[in-house]
Amino acid sequence: MAQGKGLAVVLAEDHYEDLELQYPRLRLQEAGFEVQVAGPEKGATYTSKHGYPVQTDVAFGDVDPKFVKVLVVPGGYAPDRMRRDPACLKLVSGAVDAGAVLGAICHGGWVPISARVLKGKRLTSVAAIRDDLVNAGAEWVDEPCVTDGKLVTAQVPKDLPVFMQAILALA
Repeated sequence: MAQGKGLAVVLAEDHYEDLELQYPRLRLQEAGFEVQVAGPEKGATYTSKHGYPVQTDVAFGDVDPKFVKVLVVPGGYAPDRMRRDPACLKLVSGAVDAGAVLGAICHGGWVPISARVLKGKRLTSVAAIRDDLVNAGAEWVDEPCVTDGKLVTAQVPKDLPVFMQAILALA
């Protein structure tokens, strides 16, 4: 692992929200983290909702969660695909268990729901998945960004600056 603040992982799959993947990736790099984009396959290209490609550095299953300091789940429709991938869920739950900062924005909350790491947490998301989060045992609030322990959640792309400030303050 490169010198710096440690490993940060940003998840990717087809139909990710452009800014919700790229902005955290770049901010984490700028802050001194070794950033890896993880997806179902290493070296694969995944396309955003608006056609912007990202190539993965590593497969979900090849990341050792105990070394992850920050894990970011972008929104878009990618989380609906990621939540069905057992290796992705193992990575998310393992990183949380190891003490990583977990960030989820917009529809990104679907992934930690399926990883079963949200029960009893206070959080936010895009309103469309509010019921899913509540049914998973979380307390949903209508705020642009919410921090509960090492969980940071935000609603939509315009909330990215405060979302990343909260993540970096914990990392």
